[in-house]
Amino acid sequence: YEEMAMEDKNILVMKDIVKTFPGVQALRGVALDVKYGEIHALMGENGAGKSTLLKLIAKSLRPTDGSIEYFGHNIHQTKHILSNFGIMIEPVFYPEMTVMDNLKFYLDIHGKKEQYSNIEKTLRLVDLWEARNRKPKGFSFGMKQRTALAIALVSEPEFLLLDEPFVGLDPLGVNQLISILKQWSQERNISMIISSHQLGELEALCNRYVYIEGGRLETEMQIQSAPSVIIQLKDDLSEVQLPLELFESIQDGKIEVTIDSEADYLNQLMYTLSSQKAIKKIEIKENHLKDYFEMGD
Repeated sequence: YEEMAMEDKNILVMKDIVKTFPGVQALRGVALDVKYGEIHALMGENGAGKSTLLKLIAKSLRPTDGSIEYFGHNIHQTKHILSNFGIMIEPVFYPEMTVMDNLKFYLDIHGKKEQYSNIEKTLRLVDLWEARNRKPKGFSFGMKQRTALAIALVSEPEFLLLDEPFVGLDPLGVNQLISILKQWSQERNISMIISSHQLGELEALCNRYVYIEGGRLETEMQIQSAPSVIIQLKDDLSEVQLPLELFESIQDGKIEVTIDSEADYLNQLMYTLSSQKAIKKIEIKENHLKDYFEMGD
C-alpha cells in the first residue's frame, strides 16, 4: 500500500454505487474518488444518503450494485482491508469499561497491542487523559464523541470516516475537534471523509466538497479555502483615479482579495487604494462554502 500512497493517486474509488432497501433506493449511481491526504466534506440534507455511503465504505452495509476499491482491492471481497481505517460513524464503545480499557480492548481485538504507547498521547489530544479511568456511561455527549474519536485515532489510521462529529459539541469542543483533526492530518497526511451539516466547521477543515441529494452525487467541488479581505470602497469614486484593472475588479462597491495572494500584489493594492483615500472599511470573510449554497438558492 505504501508504494501507492502518493498525492496524485486515487486510493479510495467508488464506482456507480447503488444501495436499495425495501421500497427505498438510498443511493443511485454514486461515483467518488479520494486521493492520498485529501479531506472530503460529505454534505446533504437528512436522508440524502450520507450515512449510508459511509456505512458502505465501513463495510457495515454491502452495496446493491457497484464497487468500492481501496488501493485497487474491492473492500467487500478483501479481508482485513480496513485495518488502517479509523471509523466514527456512531459513538461505539463499551459504557461499563473505562476509557483506557476501551482503547486497550480496541487495540487488542485488532491485533495492535504494540500501539498501547499511543494511548496517552491520543487521550491527551482529545482532552480525556484526566478522565481515562472513568466509564463513558456517565459522560456528556461531547465527551462520548471524544471517546469515540480517540478510539478512531489510537491505531494511527491512514483513513478516517467521520459522521456528524460536531453534533452536540459546544463551541469550545468543536474548535478542539477541528484542531485535533487538523493536527492529525498535518502529522500523518491521512485521508478523511467527514459528513456534517455544519458548513463553517467543514470549511475550516476540508479541501474537497461533495453534495448528495436524493441518493445522487449532485456536486463535487473545491471551494476557496483561504479567507478573503473585503475592501468596501467609499460611495463616491468620481474623484478617485485607479488603474483600469482595479475598477474592473470592483463589484457592488467592493474589492475581494484572498489573504494568501502574493505579498507584492497586496502591498500595491492597499497602497493604491489608501493613497487615493478610496477605502471605506475592511472586513474578513471566511465562509465561502456558505456563499456557494446561498448562490444556488
